[in-house]
Amino acid sequence: MSRIAFIGAIAVAVAAGTTTTATAEDAVVYSDGLGAFVRWVAYGDDMYITDEIANGHSAVGTYQLGSQYFYWNRDGKGTTRYVNLNLPEHTYFSVGAMEGDWEGTATGGLLWSTIETKDVYTT
Repeated sequence: MSRIAFIGAIAVAVAAGTTTTATAEDAVVYSDGLGAFVRWVAYGDDMYITDEIANGHSAVGTYQLGSQYFYWNRDGKGTTRYVNLNLPEHTYFSVGAMEGDWEGTATGGLLWSTIETKDVYTT
């Protein structure tokens, strides 16, 4: 009986020593055509959407947490749009960058072939 207790204690000690916790991380995601990029800053839930190339397309930042949301930067090459998302704490989700041609709605004119995403974690 004491041998079983000893083995159980070792298993608990090993498990405790090898568990990992998810930590929030910043991320940069470039669209497939490299015309747009999104910088995600975990502390503060901040998204920066930058238009990199004068190619006639807008930069679009996106995130998916259940539903998918889109934020447009329509101000042209070299500009950055800031968005504070205020997401739930300790949550995995996807952040992404893509390009689009604004058609008057959040999803109109998105160029789906340019989307790139990365999974991240909030603080």
